[in-house]
Amino acid sequence: MLLTARGIRRGYANRTVLNGVDLNVAPGEALAIVGPSGTGKSTLLQILAGLDRLDGGTIHYRLNERLIEFTALAERQQTLFRRHHLGFVFQFFNLVPTLTLAGNVLLPRRLAGLVSDDGPALDRLHKLGIVGRDDAYPHELSGGEQQRVAIARALAHEPLLVFADEPTGNLDVRAADEVFDLLVERTRHAGAALIIATHSERLAARAGRVLDLAALALATSGGGTSLVVRDTANASVTNRPV
Repeated sequence: MLLTARGIRRGYANRTVLNGVDLNVAPGEALAIVGPSGTGKSTLLQILAGLDRLDGGTIHYRLNERLIEFTALAERQQTLFRRHHLGFVFQFFNLVPTLTLAGNVLLPRRLAGLVSDDGPALDRLHKLGIVGRDDAYPHELSGGEQQRVAIARALAHEPLLVFADEPTGNLDVRAADEVFDLLVERTRHAGAALIIATHSERLAARAGRVLDLAALALATSGGGTSLVVRDTANASVTNRPV
């Protein structure tokens, strides 16, 4: 497995958001995380990427046949691992306003020490429909265009695993499908993986598997549901680790 997480817990004040989430992700897989607002979709993505702390549980990544306990790494080591091996599409883009579009896309490459062969990263931006605007700035773009730049940035350094938080929220149906296809194609071709948080059941159904956090919360509270993990290829439903 590329990613293995066990017993992930996170709470805020008097509210538990995640209570014992288990998941496995293999190379080439696309996993969709669904659930209403407040069920912890964004929180789970950020914890798996080391952008938020967890209250309990473990996260392991497999890198070149070496198993790394991500949760045991110091903060600096997690940062370096993330720079080199993880990509993140933020729900609200998080583009750097003082950098051009090209500068934003290439930023992860520079942080990872990659200073040449930028062509494929910029080509991906153009494939996403942002053509002839490499020298423009984020404030000159619409929300949907900024989202495309954020996606190109997350893929620029060829990460091992891409986390995408509502990556198509500002796009129409056709554009959303095109973006999703590009994300899946790139991760599968590179032997990487994709984890996407989305409100769109239509988009989630196109992923290989779906983790329903609302159903998981009900199951762990004793509600008895088994609608936790859905295999979209054969419509099977289980409550095993996803």
